[in-house]
Amino acid sequence: MSLDKSTLEAHLDDLTTDYYDLQFPSAFKLDEPPSSLEALRMISKSHPTVIRGYSPIRNGIIHDWRVPETYIKLHAQAGEVTIAITDDGLADSVRTLASGETTFVKPLEERMAITAFLSKLSNSSNDEALYLQSQDGNIYRSQPGMRDEPELASFQAAVERDVPWMREAVGSMAEAVNLWIGTSKSTTSFHHDPYENVYHVLSGKKRFTLLSPIEGLCLQQHFHPPSTLVRGADGKLRPELDPEPARPVPWVQSLVPPGEVRPIVVDLEEGDTLYLPADWWHKVEQEEGDGGLAVAVNYWYTSELRPERYALLRFAQRVARSAGREGVLDPDAGADDDSGDMDDVMYSDGSVTSADEWDPSEWGR
Repeated sequence: MSLDKSTLEAHLDDLTTDYYDLQFPSAFKLDEPPSSLEALRMISKSHPTVIRGYSPIRNGIIHDWRVPETYIKLHAQAGEVTIAITDDGLADSVRTLASGETTFVKPLEERMAITAFLSKLSNSSNDEALYLQSQDGNIYRSQPGMRDEPELASFQAAVERDVPWMREAVGSMAEAVNLWIGTSKSTTSFHHDPYENVYHVLSGKKRFTLLSPIEGLCLQQHFHPPSTLVRGADGKLRPELDPEPARPVPWVQSLVPPGEVRPIVVDLEEGDTLYLPADWWHKVEQEEGDGGLAVAVNYWYTSELRPERYALLRFAQRVARSAGREGVLDPDAGADDDSGDMDDVMYSDGSVTSADEWDPSEWGR
């Protein structure tokens, strides 16, 4: 006996209700860094946790991370940096073109000296948003990807290679360690990463709006042709569709959580650290500190694939698709699917079957 869509939708509502019955409604808080055993328990619970009293800065290194001079001192002799430039502060997001079609827009990337970047960043008359956000393991990485030495390797003298309690809990080094420098102009849209994330604020404030993987079933995620911002003859930025063979990108367009979910909002101050579990959806906003900068360091650790949790989430995705939730990606995309629905394949050749995963080998793209 087959179930109609209304019955399936009712079961999905019950799934969310059951989740809320047990899930803690806010982030956990730790007043001191966890031991490796406590970190392992934290990962097992898979719930956002704010940690105080931890710093990724090496012992004996004293800098004022709020001021541009610190970053100039550490990197001035180390070459140019890659900067993401946008006109709206959203480096990776979906826009609607004049034609009515949507596109996933990537930022214009320019190479510049860190002194020039920080000068432009502090220029209030600059309408564009600049963000150091290369996120390819720009301080440390476990594999080279498409680049050789990390672009910000000069910061290795000040930033630890690993979070000790996290490395012991996970059993391996961080896949990537990244430095992020920007202002309140830069924000993110909703996205999720398949890595355990330890995120530390060096300067300014960060606001995370978080949704669990269960709540992600309520998001509208679709495939969009990719484009990249280019600077026109008039100096203005505009999206230009990427040349073929371009891979459609699955992304959430709305910047507002759906009304039926209960997002966890986490505000981080300077010196705070957030443990963000793998696959949690998040949108990030930021505010500058006294020196005019919003700066963070994050560590991505490999997430253990838990068979039962993996299978149950994929089952829920199949139910959601059967109920008519087209914004939920098909977990079976590309596997003997002849429906003709373009949302069911990630690449035009059908070679990738999981649109919810990304590979570190693509860092630096």
